[in-house]
Amino acid sequence: MNQEVTRKWLGRQVTRRCKLRKRSKTVVVLIQEVYLRDDIPCGSSLCQLCSQNSATLPAHPSHYLILDAEALIHYLEVWELPQITGVIYLSSVVKEVLNRLSQHSYRKFRSLFTDRRRQSTLFDDEHFIYTWSLNRDRNQAAGATHSGKRVEAVASWFYEHLEGSVQIVAIQTSDESDSSAADETFLQTHLSRLSFSDSKSRTLEVLNVENYIKGYWNHDSTVSELFASLVQSRAEATEAQKSQKDSRQSDVSGRRGSKGTSAYFKEHLPVHSIEADIATGSLRVGIFHVDKHEPLEGFVHPSNKGEASKLEIFVPGRLLQNRALHGDLVAVRMVESKYWQASRQNSQRGKKAGTKTTTEEDLKLPYLTDEVDDRPDMIISGVKQVDDVQEKVGQEVVPTGEVVGIVQRFQRDYVACLAQEDEDYLSQSIPGRREYLLCVPMDRCIPMVRLNTRFADRLLGQRFVIRIDGWDQDSRVPKGHFVRLLGPLGDLNTETMALLVENGINTSPFSSASKQELPEDTESNPWLIPDKEFAYRRDLRYTHRTCSIDPPGSKDVDDALSVSRLSSGLLEIGVHIADVSYFVRQDSLLDLEARARGTTVYMVGKSWHMLPSILSENLCSLKGGTDRLAVSVVWTVDPENYFEIVDVWFGRTIIRSKHQMFYAQAQAIVDGQTLPSGWEISGGPDELAAVESDLLVLASFSQLRRDLRKAHGALELVSSELRFETAGNKEPISVDTKEELPMNWIVAELMILANSYVAKKIYGSFPSTALLRRHAPPRLDNFTLLLECCAARGFTLDTSSNKALANSLDRMRDSNDPLVESAFRALATRAMSEAEYCSTGERSDPTGVYHYGLALEFYTHFTSPIRRYADVLVHRMLLAACGESSDPVKENDVVSSKTSLSLILPSQELQEVVDHLNERHRSSKRAQKECNELYLLMFLQKHAKAEDAVVISILTKGMMVFVPKYDLRVPVYLQDKKGNVILPAEDDSELNTEELFRRADSRNLVKEPGMVRINDSKSGKTIREYRLMDSVWVQLRADGSRAHAPKLRVRLLSPTHPDARASTLLSNSRSQNGFLSQLYTITGHSVKRGPRRADKKSTVKDKKQAFEDIVKMVAVEEALHSKPIVSKESDSLKRKGVMSIHDVTEDFKRLKVASIYLDVESSSPLDMFFPDVSSPQEQGAKVFSNLYLTDGENGVDWMPLTSSMDVSEGSLQPESWFMERLRTIRQRKLDRAAKMRATNLWSTLPNDTEKLKQRAKKEMHQRGRAHVFSKWLH
Repeated sequence: MNQEVTRKWLGRQVTRRCKLRKRSKTVVVLIQEVYLRDDIPCGSSLCQLCSQNSATLPAHPSHYLILDAEALIHYLEVWELPQITGVIYLSSVVKEVLNRLSQHSYRKFRSLFTDRRRQSTLFDDEHFIYTWSLNRDRNQAAGATHSGKRVEAVASWFYEHLEGSVQIVAIQTSDESDSSAADETFLQTHLSRLSFSDSKSRTLEVLNVENYIKGYWNHDSTVSELFASLVQSRAEATEAQKSQKDSRQSDVSGRRGSKGTSAYFKEHLPVHSIEADIATGSLRVGIFHVDKHEPLEGFVHPSNKGEASKLEIFVPGRLLQNRALHGDLVAVRMVESKYWQASRQNSQRGKKAGTKTTTEEDLKLPYLTDEVDDRPDMIISGVKQVDDVQEKVGQEVVPTGEVVGIVQRFQRDYVACLAQEDEDYLSQSIPGRREYLLCVPMDRCIPMVRLNTRFADRLLGQRFVIRIDGWDQDSRVPKGHFVRLLGPLGDLNTETMALLVENGINTSPFSSASKQELPEDTESNPWLIPDKEFAYRRDLRYTHRTCSIDPPGSKDVDDALSVSRLSSGLLEIGVHIADVSYFVRQDSLLDLEARARGTTVYMVGKSWHMLPSILSENLCSLKGGTDRLAVSVVWTVDPENYFEIVDVWFGRTIIRSKHQMFYAQAQAIVDGQTLPSGWEISGGPDELAAVESDLLVLASFSQLRRDLRKAHGALELVSSELRFETAGNKEPISVDTKEELPMNWIVAELMILANSYVAKKIYGSFPSTALLRRHAPPRLDNFTLLLECCAARGFTLDTSSNKALANSLDRMRDSNDPLVESAFRALATRAMSEAEYCSTGERSDPTGVYHYGLALEFYTHFTSPIRRYADVLVHRMLLAACGESSDPVKENDVVSSKTSLSLILPSQELQEVVDHLNERHRSSKRAQKECNELYLLMFLQKHAKAEDAVVISILTKGMMVFVPKYDLRVPVYLQDKKGNVILPAEDDSELNTEELFRRADSRNLVKEPGMVRINDSKSGKTIREYRLMDSVWVQLRADGSRAHAPKLRVRLLSPTHPDARASTLLSNSRSQNGFLSQLYTITGHSVKRGPRRADKKSTVKDKKQAFEDIVKMVAVEEALHSKPIVSKESDSLKRKGVMSIHDVTEDFKRLKVASIYLDVESSSPLDMFFPDVSSPQEQGAKVFSNLYLTDGENGVDWMPLTSSMDVSEGSLQPESWFMERLRTIRQRKLDRAAKMRATNLWSTLPNDTEKLKQRAKKEMHQRGRAHVFSKWLH
C-alpha cells in the first residue's frame, strides 16, 4: 500500500509560516506539506496523453481561458454567463478566491467548475510537478511571490502540453503595470524552448480583462455591456472608498437620490460585535421580509434558539431598517417597549403583542415618499389594497426593533425601469454620457436603485435587469449596475420575461453540449425503438387497448391508460408513463440540465420546457398511433368484486396509443352523446363501442378508489384555474374559468393511484433513500378566518383530523347559495400547508411522509417525467427496485438488465436535490400565478367585470371579500382616508361621481363583531348592512401602472346595478339551461343569411363574448326601463368589428337565426329613430341596445338587423321591411312605457330632479307624451 502511494508522488514541498493568535497572544508555527505528482489530467479532449474519462473542456473550442484571482472576484458575473465555456480554473486561484467570497457567492462560484454543463475544469496546479516548477521559475524571473503569477506559468504549460493546437489566453490583472516586462521575458524564455513555428506562437496570450472582452466578446452585447457596467460600478466603489478615506463628508452633488452631505443611516456593527451580542442574547438574527403592499414595513422572525425566536419583530421605516433589503439576513436590536409601534400587516393577520396603542405622533417616521411610488387611495397592486398610513392610529402595538447589521446580503436579479423624472431628463441630455439615474424595481419590496451607466439612452421606455451592489451609509437609496435589456414597457412578452426573471426561472436555451446527447430524429433518418429494447421490455402494443386523455392541443403527453380483458374474467388496468429515463441518462449533461431547471414552467400562451422539444414533444410524448417506450403500472382487478386489486406489476414496456383524446371528447363518449365533426374515433362504430366500454371501466374503477380515499379522510379542495384567449398582439380578449368535467377526475384518480403504488414500492425497497411527496397537516391558527365564517353561518368546523375536516366541509352545503359553499372550500384550501418533496432518509418516522390532503400513507410523483425532474428520479428508483426484486417473474414480465443500485442517489445528495426541486417548484407556481394575475388585470383594464363575491372578513374601514371565479381575496373599502363613507354604486353614471365620496355628514360607518353597517348619521337608521358570508356584488377593473403591474380597483355594487343584473341574468341562464342560447327563443321573420366579411374569422370565444354582450345590453335596458343608452359597450363592438349573431349562435345548437351584422364604425340611415345622436358609433350602440324588441304580448321577439350588406363598403343597410317592423315595435314600446311606467319611474327619481320632471310634464302636453317620454329617456 505504501509503495503504491510512493509511486504516485514524485516530490515534496514543505512550507512554514507563523500565525498570531489574538486571544491567547501566542505565535503558532504552521507547517504545510505539498506532495507533487505528474499524473494530474489536463481535462482537454484534444490531449492525446491524458485520460479522456476526465475530459470536460469543449472538444472544438475557439480558445481556453485561465483567470487569476482578481479577475474572478471583480468580474464573477461575466464568468457566470452561459456563453463563457472552456475555462481552466486553477486550484491555487480558487483557494484564494474562496477565502474572499461570502457563503452565497461561494456556492455560485463553485458551480463554475463543478457543473459539467459549463465545460470547464479545475486544474490542481499546486500538486502538479511541472506547473509547480514553472511557477518557481516565474517567481524568480519576476522577483514576485504573488499567487496570481501562477496563471502565466500554467498557461505556458498548457500551451506546450497541447502542442499549440488551441489558443490559450491568460488573464492577469494584478500589478499589470509593474509586471509587463517580466511577462514578456517569461513568455519569450518558455516559447523559445518549444519547437513550434512562429505562426503558432501567437496561440499564447496574456491579457487583462478589458482587452480580452474587446478581442473575444465584442460581438456579444450581453457580455460586453455587462462588463462595462461592472467596470463603472467598480470605479464608483473605488471613488467612494477614496472619498471616505480623505474625508468623512462627501461633496458629491447631483440629482435626486444621489449621496447627501452627511451620513443618512447609522453605521452597521462589525462582524465580531454582532457575534458577541448574539451570544449574549442582546441581538436577534433572522431573514428580513417586506410586504409588497406595505414596503415601509419590515418584519424579522429571529432564528435564535429559545425564547428569542418566539417573537416576530416589526421594523418600520427606512431609518430603522437601516439599508436592509428584502431577503437579507440581518441582526436586529429590540427597542424599548414605550417606542413599540403598530403594524397594519399584523392587524390584518390578527396578531397582538402588547397593550400600548399608537398615536399620530408615533407615526411620523422619516421615509422617502418618492420610493413608495404613485399609489393613490383605493388602489390595489395585484390583489391587495394599499391604504393610508393613518389607518394605524389606535391599533395595538407589536414588538419593534432596528437593524444594526447585515449578516449576509440576498443576491438576485431585479427587473426595473427608469423613474419618470429621469426619463424626462434623459430625453434632453447628451447620448453616451455617464449618468447617475434612479430606477424603480418591479418588486415593490425593493426601494429605488441608483445606476451609474453610459447606456442611459438605451434604457428609455424599457424594462431591464439590474443587480444591487450595496447601500452606502450616506446614500438614501442602494446602488446597482445594469445587466441586460428585456424589452419595451407594457409589451406582454417583456412583462412575461420580467416575471420569469423575478422568480429566477432559467429561460436560456439548452447548451450545445447537452443537445449533442439527443438522439437523431429527422425525416430522412427517423428514430426507431432499438431491437434490443424488445428483449428488455413487455410489449403491450397488441394486447392492451391504450389511449391518452389530455387537454386540447397537448403536445407533451406524459401518460396513457389501457384496459385488457383476461380469459379468466379479470381485467388489467394500466397507467403508462413516458420513459424519460431511457433518453436522459443519470449524470449526463442533459440530466444536469433537467435537474437545474427542475420543472416545466407554463405561462399564458407559452411554456419553458424542462427538456428539449425533441424529447418533450416528440420522442417521449405518447402520441397516438406511434410506438413509444414507457414505464407502466398494471393492476389486475376483479370486476365482479368491486374492482378489487388482485395483483400489481411494475416495469418497462412498449406501447402504442390507439387514440389521443381530449377530456370533452372522452366525456362525450362516456355520456353516450353523438360526437360532432372532428371528434370521431378512428375504427368505426365497433371501435367506438370498445373505447366507450373501456372508459366506463376506468370510470367505475377510479370512482371506487376515490370513494375509498374519501372514507379515509381525503379532502375535496377547490381552486380556480383561469383560461385566457389572446389576440394577435398577445393581449387578453377573454377570460374564463377552466371547466372541470367528470373525466378530469377519472384521469386524476388513476394518476393518484399509480403515484401511491409506486411510492409504496420504492419505499419498501429503499426506505432511507426514497423520494416521496408529503403534505403536512395545516397549522391550527390557519383556520382562524374559516372558523369565524363558519360561526357566522351556524356551522361547526372540526379540524382535529383530515377526515373530521372533510366531514365538516361536506356538511357546509347551502342549497340557497352555492357560492357560500365554494367560498368555504376555497378558504379551507388556503388554510392548507404546502406539499413538498422529501427524502425518507431524513425522516425516521413513516408518519412524517403522510399526505394529509389525499389521505395516503405514501405518495410520490411518478406520472409526469416530461415536465418534472422529481418524476425522473422516481422512475430510476422504481426501475432499480424492480431490478433487485425477489418476486418471481411472470411469463410476460421482463425487467431491463440495465437497472441497478447505481440509479439511486446517496441520502445526502438526494436531500440537496430535493431542496432544490422544492424551491424550483415554488418559483414555478409563483411565476404562473403572477402571470395569470397580470393577464387578468390587463383584461380588466379594458373590460370591467361585475362578479359575485362573499364577505369573509370585516376590516377597520370595510370588508374583505372572496371572488370565487378568479380565486381572489380583495378588500372592499367603505370609507376613504378622509372618513367619507363610500356607498355601493347604483349605476355607471354614479360610479364616477365625486359626490359619493363626500357624504360624511349624512353617513357613518359602524363596525361590530362579524358585521359592518352604514347608518344615517342623523336618524341612526341602517342604510346598508354586511355580515360575514353575505353575498355581494363587486366591480373589478384595473388601471395601468408604468413601473409595476396594473393596479386592481374594486368597487361595491348595488344588486340593482345594471352590471350586477346582467351578470345575474347571464349566470342564471348558464345554470338553468346549460347553453347561453337557451335564454331566448327566436321568432318572427326568417331571413336568408348574408355574406361574411372575408378577413374576419371569428373564434368561439369571440362568439361567446359577443353573445354575452347582447345579454348584458338586454339586462341593462330592462333595468333602465327600456332607456336606450350609449355606454362603454360600444368599445367592445369596435374591437369586434363586424360580428354576425349567426356566428355567435350557430355553435350553441339551439338558436336558429339569420345573420345579423353590426358595424359601429359605419354610418347608417337610422337618424329617424335617434335624432339626438349624430355620431355613427353612438347610433350603432343604440341599435345594439335595442335588439331586445318586445311588444309585451308575444314574449321575446329578436329581429335581425339586416339580410344583406355591402361588405366592401362596410355600411349598415337594413331592409325596408325591417325598418317598418322596428318602427312599429318601437312605437308600441314607447307608448306602453309612457302610460304604465312614467309615474312609477318619476316617483323613484331623486329630489334634485324636480325641475326636470316639471319641464318634462310641460313638454308632454305640448308635443305628445310618447315622443317626449322617449326623448327624455334618451
